[in-house]
Amino acid sequence: MANVTYDIMWREAMMELLDQLEAENPEDPALAPKELSEWACIYIKYLQIFRKLEAAYDQMLQPQKRQDMRKALEACMGRMLEIRHWLVKLNRGLDFVQLDDLLVDLKLTPDVLEVPVPRYFIEDRAKELNDRDKFLQVLLEKYQQANQQGAADAGAVVTSNSSKQGNSANAVSSGPPLLPEEAVAVIIRNERGRQARERTRLVASAKRSRAVEERRRQAGVALSKDEAVTKIQSMLRGCLWRNRVRQEANQELVFVGMKPQPVDPKADPQAIEARHLLARKQQLLDPEHGTLRKYDDAVVSLKAKVLETEGEDMREAIQDKINAWFIANRNPQTGEYPDLPPEEAGGSKVILQPPLPSVEELLADEAAAAADKSKKGGKPGAAAAKKPAGKDAKGGGKGDAAAEGSGTAEVISSAFIPLIEGAVAEYISKWQEQPAPGGASWEQQHDPELLKDELRPLVFEEVRQQVDEEMRTLLANLKELVAAEAAAKAGKQAKKKKGGKAKKGAGGKKAKGGKGKKKNDPTADRSMESLFAELASNGVLVSPPKVELADYLGGYSFMGATLEKAGIIPDPSLAQIRQAVTEFAILPLGSQLAHERLPHIKSLLLYGAPSTGKTMVAQAIAHLSGSCFFDLSPRNTDGHYPGKAVAMLLHMVFKVAKTMAPSVIYIDEVEKVFVSDKKKAKEFGGQEPFSHIKKELLRELKGLAPGDRVLLVGASREPWLAAKKDEKAFMGVWGKALHMPLPDYAARRLIWPGLFARHGGKLAYDFDLSTLAQLSEGYAAGALDAVVSGLLTPVRRERLKMHPVDIQEILHWLCRVQAVPQEVDEALHKWADRTPALAAIKGAAADKAAAAAGGGSSKKGAKDEKGKKKKK
Repeated sequence: MANVTYDIMWREAMMELLDQLEAENPEDPALAPKELSEWACIYIKYLQIFRKLEAAYDQMLQPQKRQDMRKALEACMGRMLEIRHWLVKLNRGLDFVQLDDLLVDLKLTPDVLEVPVPRYFIEDRAKELNDRDKFLQVLLEKYQQANQQGAADAGAVVTSNSSKQGNSANAVSSGPPLLPEEAVAVIIRNERGRQARERTRLVASAKRSRAVEERRRQAGVALSKDEAVTKIQSMLRGCLWRNRVRQEANQELVFVGMKPQPVDPKADPQAIEARHLLARKQQLLDPEHGTLRKYDDAVVSLKAKVLETEGEDMREAIQDKINAWFIANRNPQTGEYPDLPPEEAGGSKVILQPPLPSVEELLADEAAAAADKSKKGGKPGAAAAKKPAGKDAKGGGKGDAAAEGSGTAEVISSAFIPLIEGAVAEYISKWQEQPAPGGASWEQQHDPELLKDELRPLVFEEVRQQVDEEMRTLLANLKELVAAEAAAKAGKQAKKKKGGKAKKGAGGKKAKGGKGKKKNDPTADRSMESLFAELASNGVLVSPPKVELADYLGGYSFMGATLEKAGIIPDPSLAQIRQAVTEFAILPLGSQLAHERLPHIKSLLLYGAPSTGKTMVAQAIAHLSGSCFFDLSPRNTDGHYPGKAVAMLLHMVFKVAKTMAPSVIYIDEVEKVFVSDKKKAKEFGGQEPFSHIKKELLRELKGLAPGDRVLLVGASREPWLAAKKDEKAFMGVWGKALHMPLPDYAARRLIWPGLFARHGGKLAYDFDLSTLAQLSEGYAAGALDAVVSGLLTPVRRERLKMHPVDIQEILHWLCRVQAVPQEVDEALHKWADRTPALAAIKGAAADKAAAAAGGGSSKKGAKDEKGKKKKK
């Protein structure tokens, strides 16, 4: 695509943002959106604009346009997430909003709801992330070498085994050694199996030999040379003609549109477009000749040029204004000059650009003026003024009470609307009518004049700071002269010393008070590199695999809205899981602006059956947002920080996580952390109880604030273990709890081909995918992945062209993995019904049904009882 394509996309997106603002705030308040469906339409439109802006920003070459487009992109993303949180409130607190009916009405496909993750989350921090990964890799290699050296020095098998178990984060215990009788039984069983397999192989070979001899005997006389050649030719021609007929049949199916046309990788339009986009990105990010590198060089040179040509004029103007301010504010009696505002308060910026009075100051001035007027007017006026004021106060109180009673409905947050308005205004003023520098050529260079306008405020600020230092020195000299003149006239020089002492004492007291508020940090004497190295050496800080959220395969459900209308709350589809994880976790972590202004989500719970992708989703969150990944799972940290040392572990993790934000703190089997029953906790194993991190974890979690960009992600396969009093504490920790369901029929139809493609294979066009999806019901996605990875060995992949995979072969491997028991799935649904949102909905439905069933009779009985009491 040409550069003008992305300029057009940007223009369209900005105009659509303007239309959206008008749709949200129409002139007639009655037309403002109120219902869930109306806000859902606005959400879908913002999502489309966000996708368009993200695609345009990714391929925009002009650096200054990228800066302004980035502001619009983040503002649009923030507004989209604001509306997403509002949809949850309108949806009775349910995180998954069913929009399938709305998509049908708008004639849109479910792909519209796929939320893209901006690529600049990683690309703009590529150097930082690479340096971090290299440092982490060096630390891990150093730690592994130290462990191997320790094992070699010990020279004992037991010590070697223990070091290997300590070295591996997920080491599996081999258990106690077998008894001699058990060991002999295992050896005998394996040997008998080997002998049986060998006998079977020999019998099959002999059977094949007998079959060959039988065919020769039935053939009778051996064929002559010509007869043998004729037979071979007929067989070969038959094979060739069968292949030819098969090819013609495939071509006919392609021609009538019943079979997709085979794609040549070299001539594939999508592959060509991908290569073209990659070349454009290289033109942008090239470290030597890229447009961003040229822009950075131009910033340095043009800044020096602006300072050289306009710096002196700026300096004189600033000095003149400060001198005028000194003269205007000089004490006429003593001749003393006022102090220049400190740099912490803005310095001379307060003089050059006085801040506008706040609303509170204006109201206070009006109140003071009214009070003066009432005093001048006398008592009658004051009484007359008080009386209506009292009435107004009463009326205001009633109005406030009424508003408080009737205004319980919340109003959607609008923190990002001013940012969108500013981005649109900036686009209209700078780019709407301005031709693109460099035209439609391949290279789009920066605009020097526009860059000078952007650099002038920076140069002005530097010059102002220099002038402030000079003026402070000059002011000190002037004050000494004034003080000397005053001392010579009045003969009171001791006053100056006394005042100086008082000033010093006040300053010392302030410093002492400030010192007392400092928070205690047990690792204050350690560098961040040492903390990073310790966590990495203990396996707590790890490098997450580069997993994409798109690898969590699954489609969108088209029956969600229908089921909700029937009073059934459906399981979320796998596409909705991807959408929720992106909106609640990845986007806020990747954007500092969004994290500061959106509702703060400190923690995310992923609960579901084993092998449903909980760990993979947590790793995808860390990878796509460019986050550090801390594994605080109890089995991972067991034995590293015993006893009270766990407080230091939690402190270090959260300190490093905040410093190196964004960060993801992952805890597997998190429900066991909240189990307080000691008998039950002993069944989990481990040197330390799993709950030993609970107290410090909750304390550190409370200390997280908006803008820290730290997210706690918990994975749970048995959330019902935290029962009774533990359940309340467990549920109260999580800002969002997402159920990771088993794949349904539609999801399995997408998962099977996707898994074969991921492992280097491909299912035949006429493969019976529907039957396979039906037969694999109840299996988790991780089990299906194990089936495909076990089936597609390197040898089997080479034979796929001649011998495609059939359903019998897949079922043979499917029998080797275990399906999720129905009892486990039912237990997960029962626990999900006890979560706050679902419990409130189910309770309201039960109350409504009870009232409809026995409401009339109960009211009548209550009236009869009341009458009897009155008679008595």
